[in-house]
Amino acid sequence: MFVKDWMTKNVITVFPDTKIDTAAYIMLSKNIKHLPVVNSEKELLGIVVKSDIREVMPESTIDKKEDLSDKKPVFVKDIMSNEVVSINENDTLEDALLFIYQGRIGALPVVDDVNRVVGIISRYDILKAMVAIMGLEEPGSRVDVVLEDRPGMLELLAKEFKELDINIISVIVSNTGDKKRIVSIRFDGLFKHKVEEHLKSKGFKIYYPWKS
Repeated sequence: MFVKDWMTKNVITVFPDTKIDTAAYIMLSKNIKHLPVVNSEKELLGIVVKSDIREVMPESTIDKKEDLSDKKPVFVKDIMSNEVVSINENDTLEDALLFIYQGRIGALPVVDDVNRVVGIISRYDILKAMVAIMGLEEPGSRVDVVLEDRPGMLELLAKEFKELDINIISVIVSNTGDKKRIVSIRFDGLFKHKVEEHLKSKGFKIYYPWKS
C-alpha cells in the first residue's frame, strides 16, 4: 500500500506571505491543523500547524472568527517550520506510519519527485488505511495461532484454511521474542470454534491471552 492511495489529495496550502489571521481562519473553517507552505510552483517550503499560531495569537482568534484588522500583521513565514518532514507519494504506508510515530507529528506533507506538494497524510488517514487493510469492518471471525519462527510455517497454516474452504481476510504477525510468532488471522464466516478445533487436530497451538 502506498501513500498516494490514502493521502488527502485536495490539500489546502498557504504562501509565506499569507497573514496569520488568514491561516487561522482557514484552519477553523476547514477543520484542519496543518497547512503546508508553498511557493508559486507549489514547491514545499515549510509547514505551519495550529500550535504555531496559538503562540502568536490569542486563543479566541483560533477557535472562533474574530476581526484582527487592528492588530499588527504577522505572516506565515515568521512562524512556519522550515525543516519540515515530508514523504514522497510513492513511498509506502509503512514509511509514513514510521515517520509520524518517530517524529511524534500529526501529518506529513506529500510531495512528488520534484518536491511539489500533491497531498497530505495524517494519523487519521493511516488509521483508516489500517482498518481497511485489516478488514476490520468486514464481517468475520479471528483466530490466533502460535507458530515457530522458521520458514514455511505460515504457508502450512494457510493450507489448512484452504482445506476448510475458508477465505482469509487479513493476516497480522507479531514476534513474541522467544523464537515464536503469534499469527492473527481474520477470515470469512462465523466458524471460529470449528477452525480452532481443526487447527488443534493438525497440531497447531491456539493462542489464548487469558491462558498465557
